Amino acid sequence: MESLVTDNPRMRTTASGRWGEIRVGNLAVKLASTQREIEAAQSLRYRIFYEEMGGKPSAEERALKRDFDMFDAHCDHLLVLDYDLADPWRRVVGTYRLLTRSAARAPGKFYSESEFDIAAIKREKGEILELGRSCVDAGYRNRAVMQLLWRGIAAYVSQHDIKLMFGCASFAGNDVKTHALPLSYLHHYHMAPVAMRAEALADQYVEMNLMAKDSIEPKEAFAALPTLIKGYLRVGGYIGHGAVIDRHCNTIDVGVVVKTELVAEKYALRYSTPTTAKDDE
Repeated sequence: MESLVTDNPRMRTTASGRWGEIRVGNLAVKLASTQREIEAAQSLRYRIFYEEMGGKPSAEERALKRDFDMFDAHCDHLLVLDYDLADPWRRVVGTYRLLTRSAARAPGKFYSESEFDIAAIKREKGEILELGRSCVDAGYRNRAVMQLLWRGIAAYVSQHDIKLMFGCASFAGNDVKTHALPLSYLHHYHMAPVAMRAEALADQYVEMNLMAKDSIEPKEAFAALPTLIKGYLRVGGYIGHGAVIDRHCNTIDVGVVVKTELVAEKYALRYSTPTTAKDDE
């Protein structure tokens, strides 16, 4: 198996022993610790989801130029920062939103439940984690940034003893026929076992089985997948049954579920001399 361990990373831990920041050169991954950092992540999401991908923001989102919803206040926000950028507002170049089962009790549900029946996933014993609202600035869509995001997720998984991760992953646009090849490939080759399968809600269900399995060239189909979906598959992820069209964000969404064992193995944190940061840094 190919190793995705970046050479010579530095990890900062808090005084309580929790991971605080993983630094590689000018790039770092950490959890947002201030409202300003969360808003910077929301600003990045707005630029990607609405200005780049053509989604339809609410009037309030358009006025503030930030993507936000009721779940943000209950989530942890994973950030990739470029410390070479002078403007703190633009320093956030990648983000993921993290919602544990424990934290989801406050809003009463997971974001994914607006599109998918995740009853099978919720039957998993112990802590589970929803990954969502992921995006990376166009100038940073490279291996180094994706590695840092996954390293941050792996650290979070370890800290919270998470056994299963899930969420929605997206194809750009609402034209299903444009993505017939990769959608069919996911349906035929990466469908989740029934015991951990997300099902598109009946009133939103979009068929993914658009091409016969014997007409698909797997390497060609894999190459046509969005980068984030490739990342899930590389750590043993599975896809749910049926897709959903999200007209608000101008995407086609599929359900994703990942057991965490391979994530921890592939993105294991190997540091020689971690430095310590204060809790409020």
